[in-house]
Amino acid sequence: MAIHATGYASGIASSNPDELAYATDRLRAEHEELRDQLRLLETSAKGVILSDDLVKGIQLVHELRDRTQRFVEVLKRHSDWEEKELFPFLLTYFDRHSGPSILPSFWVLEKDHQLGLSFIESFQEAVSKVSPLVPKKQLAEITSHLVQACLILNDHFTMEEQLVFPITEQVMTDLESFFC
Repeated sequence: MAIHATGYASGIASSNPDELAYATDRLRAEHEELRDQLRLLETSAKGVILSDDLVKGIQLVHELRDRTQRFVEVLKRHSDWEEKELFPFLLTYFDRHSGPSILPSFWVLEKDHQLGLSFIESFQEAVSKVSPLVPKKQLAEITSHLVQACLILNDHFTMEEQLVFPITEQVMTDLESFFC
């Protein structure tokens, strides 16, 4: 996720209320899908931490690595869409208004996104080094990276919605008053 305040010439930048409503609905739906996946990952990770069966824990942590990789792929597609379509429109739209810039808020979101991904990378890297002789405590520590990533990314989606939804509402209000 990289945020750039550059001009935007297609897609929702046409200020079509239907396209903007579609973008908002898409954001909400994709966040819900991603949150569902995060809940499953977090629950499974906590199961590994609480398990007393080391062999089963090692098997589960390898399965979690694969599931986490699939989650990252879905998250990347979502982030690419936000970066290429939604955020540039919002930044361009609000760049025309006097007052404080919203760009720093998007930078904070980007840092949260990167932090969540760094915890996932730490988890995946550590899992690749797991041997059958790994101590139970170390397995729990490895899995705690994934739990932390889930918490950060879930909060990230919430903060993103708290920023984006009011902005899109303002754009819709402006469009309604312009066309009425």
